[in-house]
Amino acid sequence: MTPEAIAQQVQMQLHEIVEAKGSRSGLKQAFASIARKTGLTDGQIKRLFYGEWSVIPAHIFLSVERLYRNHLESMRARAEHEAALYRARSEEWDRKWGDCSFNGTSASHAGVPVVRSTERSISESLHNG
Repeated sequence: MTPEAIAQQVQMQLHEIVEAKGSRSGLKQAFASIARKTGLTDGQIKRLFYGEWSVIPAHIFLSVERLYRNHLESMRARAEHEAALYRARSEEWDRKWGDCSFNGTSASHAGVPVVRSTERSISESLHNG
């Protein structure tokens, strides 16, 4: 990787971390938080965030990489937790309400209406009299 590519990668990673926290409006606070976690200064984080460095020293790059890996792990764990919550809500809904349908149809998992009727079809009625 070129030094410029590394600088762009670090900038992208910092933007992703800040956006995931919803701290876009409070960048100064986000920079301070990232600085504490990486051991870098607020000013270094700010310059990295805005892409002001063309060459990033290895120890700074490694600090941001470590933070980014932790960020990804945290986001993965959060996504798994949210997925488990939604599965539990869905299962609770199914237990409580069962397969509710409107006009004899309900949505299948693929989003295609499924017709559930005990009445014979018109063609069956015509053939069987």
